[in-house]
Order: sequence, then C-alpha cells, then structure tokens
Amino acid sequence: MGEDAVGPGGPQILLSAGCLFHLPLKLVARIGREAGFAGMELIMNSPKLDPRAGLTAISDILPIRSLHAPFRDWAAWGGHLNSWRATTALANSLPEADHIVMHPPGSRLANMIQNRWFEKAVDLPLLLDAKGRIRFSLENMPWAEGSPFGRDPLDKLMAQCRDKNVGLTFDVCHMGVSGRNVLEAIDKVPLDLLYNVHFSDAVGYTEHLAPGKGALPLDEFLARLGKRGYGGYITLELEPGAFPDDMDGTVELLTRLRQDMEARLTTVRSD
Repeated sequence: MGEDAVGPGGPQILLSAGCLFHLPLKLVARIGREAGFAGMELIMNSPKLDPRAGLTAISDILPIRSLHAPFRDWAAWGGHLNSWRATTALANSLPEADHIVMHPPGSRLANMIQNRWFEKAVDLPLLLDAKGRIRFSLENMPWAEGSPFGRDPLDKLMAQCRDKNVGLTFDVCHMGVSGRNVLEAIDKVPLDLLYNVHFSDAVGYTEHLAPGKGALPLDEFLARLGKRGYGGYITLELEPGAFPDDMDGTVELLTRLRQDMEARLTTVRSD
C-alpha cells in the first residue's frame, strides 16, 4: 500500500477488477499498484480464468487477494456449483488469495430447485475443496421492501452465513438502494462475521457511484468501521463510467479515493 496506508491490523483496501473491466487485467493491476491499493478482487467472468491462465504474473504486480465468484452465465461453467468450484480451484492456486465472495443463489422457485445443494450445504469451504487459508463470504443483494411481518433479510442472511460456515460481504450500495439505513445495518453485523465490504455510493436505484457522488453517509460508515476495529477487506467497487478516459487521471482519482478512505478509517484511532 501507499505511504498513507492503514497501519498493521487495519483494513486492507482492495480494487475490484470490475471497476475497469474494459481494460486488460495486467493494466488494471498496474493502475491499482500505482494508486497504492493493497490488492485486487478478481471478478470471475470467464471459464478461461483458471489456474493455467497466467494470473500469477498479474498477482506479482498487484496481489490477487480476493475472488468474486461468477454471478451470471453459470451454464458456461456447467452450473452454479461448478462455477464456485472453479473459483475455489483458482484461489487455491494463487498464493496471495485468501477470500472468495459469492452471491447467494436466487430465491425464485426454479433457482431453488436447481440449487438444492446450496440449501443442504452445511460447510461450503469443505464442499468446495478449499485450502485452509481460503475464507468464503455471502454478499447481501438489493432487497425489495418485504412484508412488515417477514424476517429481516439481513438477519436471515447472517443466519445463513453461520449455518454454512462462511462470513458476510457487506455491500454498502446494495443496502442503500434497498432503502435500508446503512449505518444501522452495519452496526448489526458482528465483526467476526464481517470478512469484506464492497464500497461505493448510491442514490435512488443508481449503484456503484464514486464516493461523494451519491447520497449514502460513507464518511460516517468508514469511521464506524474504524472505531470498531475492523481489520478485513474493503473493496472499492465502482462502475467504469466513474473514471476518466486517460490512465493518469484514473490513477489520480483512485489514489485520492484510497487516501480519503484510509483517512476516514483512521480518524477515530488517532483521536
């Protein structure tokens, strides 16, 4: 990380490869390194990303610390379960990788029937043949306003994480577009369950905006994480349209965003 990086024991700020998915992965790694990020979260968007794909050289530029399992076109891998197994095999092969984030299978009846294995699973790391260092987490998705008599979706997801021996990736903008108070929501998540935070802004139903371009209280959100002593990953996950067209401008913007995030995380610690 850069010279202003969060100190030992503090969160590690990652750059999601999805921020710049239109660029070659090696260039994304170089941009992330120049901007001072601790590593990359690699999006599994093609079955060609396998242990033979030369990703170790990219990880030498910017460590691939986290992988995001496929979230569409699962048939290309031979099904949802096989896509998660392929992600795990790749993580096992990358020495710096120690985390995989996954979208829970959908709740529609057709999805539930196809993914009965997920409902029955009690130990996802064991099922997916993960090496001991690899941790898994389920990500909160945008939730429609439910019945006032129904169970809170965040409580349900956290219970599901416990049941399946995984952690939680807290996506701030997903929580925001669901109409939830992101500060109250993050306060409900125990630190031992929180493995990763997907960080971006949102307004209305528009997601993955650069911090400050939406309506979420992101400064206070980071300050609360810092005050609680959170030490996991925080992954900047923006839409490619958030960046200028030139590399220098992109590096400059990412550097400023990273520095601002670190400053908010460490403000309380330095008081």
